Amino acid sequence: MEISIDNWSNSRCNEEIYHVSSNQEILTILDKLDAKQHTLANLTFSESNYLMVGGGNGKYVITGEINGIIFNLINPNHQGTSKVALNTGGQLGLFEPKYIISKEIAFECALKYFSTGSIPENDEKYSWEKY
Repeated sequence: MEISIDNWSNSRCNEEIYHVSSNQEILTILDKLDAKQHTLANLTFSESNYLMVGGGNGKYVITGEINGIIFNLINPNHQGTSKVALNTGGQLGLFEPKYIISKEIAFECALKYFSTGSIPENDEKYSWEKY
């Protein structure tokens, strides 16, 4: 599987690309996400099968695609209505609290994606919006 992660220096981005074959390699790359220099990791099996993990520093958003269906991971325990500012893809965005995922859940979801080759849409541990 291929993982790309952004690497920002001021307004310039250099994408880093890795070919990974173990859970530890994935965790090492995802652990770089800091919502500043590294704000988005894209795990890719094919052009129509990917999972993106954005953010960092304890706040993450996850979106992906399988054959034209877009998936957004949601936090069913979200509280509040105030939007959360989070840098993903090098841009500050305002997200509804239901889209903010903990590091533990975000990384577990990414590992599940890696091990199965698909978004874990039928895993009861995860709640998804689909478009």
